[in-house]
Formats: sequence, structure tokens, C-alpha cells
Amino acid sequence: MNGMHDVGGTDSFGPIEREENEPVFHEPWEARMRAITTLVIKKCRIYNLDEGRHASERMHPVFYLGSSYYQTWLLRLEALLMEKGVLTEEEIADKITQISPVQFTSHLQPYRKVQPMLPSVQRRKVIQVTRSVRQKNEPIQPIFSPGSVVRVKEMSPLGHTRVPRYIRGKVGVVEAIHGNYFLPDVRVHEGIDVYQPVYQVRFNAQDIWGEDASPNDKLLIEMWEDYLEWGGTRDEKQ
Repeated sequence: MNGMHDVGGTDSFGPIEREENEPVFHEPWEARMRAITTLVIKKCRIYNLDEGRHASERMHPVFYLGSSYYQTWLLRLEALLMEKGVLTEEEIADKITQISPVQFTSHLQPYRKVQPMLPSVQRRKVIQVTRSVRQKNEPIQPIFSPGSVVRVKEMSPLGHTRVPRYIRGKVGVVEAIHGNYFLPDVRVHEGIDVYQPVYQVRFNAQDIWGEDASPNDKLLIEMWEDYLEWGGTRDEKQ
């Protein structure tokens, strides 16, 4: 999904402010937030990690960019618990009033929302799956092999995907095959696990970010098979 979260390769956000001896959690509630989320995902299995990522993708960009890391976790948790029918908006509001009777105001409050998963007849929600297996250990012969020259497909799915925008259409070389892993795109929108080979693909930094990038820098990124197509020559040695 194209959204404000997908900022890799973009600029104009200013320098990264590094905090000396940064703690894991800045406030006690952040640790509780992480523990609750872990329980909800791994023990209660109310939603999975990729559904959580997709909820972050659907946040209003003003709230996403203006909030702390765990503030986005809290909104994501509330949204998914409501979408799954576990809690209602009224129950969450009542609990907030019980915990904190004093009303706090924030300039981000009007933007504290998660866009619903809207159907579309114009755009695909997920990539087109050409082949897959239903079990992780079920054999499927990888199309590509180490040394294969591949191109990341140009795509703009409405739903969740693990293909960042800055890499779409770029040509790289397969470095390794990691085995079969479930395809997150399908897992989020169809609620089933289908497995495909995952490849580690190497890109030259200058091919992504232009001549200003260091000629010695490389990017290694994991790509599911249906994210890729042949990139011209089939082997980098040809």
C-alpha cells in the first residue's frame, strides 16, 4: 500500500536526532503497550503481525508522522480490536475515562484515525499470485537462482505489501534463496497462508538513488517470488 509510512528513499524530513544512551522505553506505559500487543498477537491470536502493519499503513499521515512509535502502536491496537469485534469505540472511550478522568487535548486528535479497508473495483488489493503452496515445507521449485538478474515489478496495490516504493522497477541480482514463507499480501486480505520462495536480492545504490550515492554501496532486501520478474539477461555473468 502506498502511504506515509513508506518513506524509504525520500528526503526533506530533516536530520535524524540521535539520543545518547536512549532507553528501550521512555515511559512505563510504552512497556505495557508492547506487552499487551505481544499477548494479543502471539497468545490470543486476535490479529497477526502483518494485519498490524497494514493498520499502521492506514493511519492518517498527520497522526503517523506527528506521533511517537508507541502512540501509533496504541492507535493500531484500538483500531484492530474494534475491527475484530473485541471492543467497541464506546467501551474504549469509557475505559479511557476511568483511567484518566481529566481530558487531555492534542492538536493530533482530529487526525487520530485509521482508514477502513475499502474495497475497490479499480485497483487490486493484493499482487497477482501466479503460484504458491499451502504448506511451508511443501516443495516448490524456485524460478530464480543465485546470480539471476531480476526486476521488481511495477505495482501499486491498494492493500498491504512488503515492496517499498523506492525499489519498484529496479533491477538487481539474486544473492540467495531463503526458502518458503507465507505471502503477507494474501495473509492480510484473504486470511489464508500461501507460501512462496523468498529471495535475497542485491541492488547497486546508484541504480536506486542515482549517481550521488556511493558506487560501493549495495542494498540487500528480501523479496517474495511474485514481487519479481526477469530483469533482462538471466544471469549477471552474461
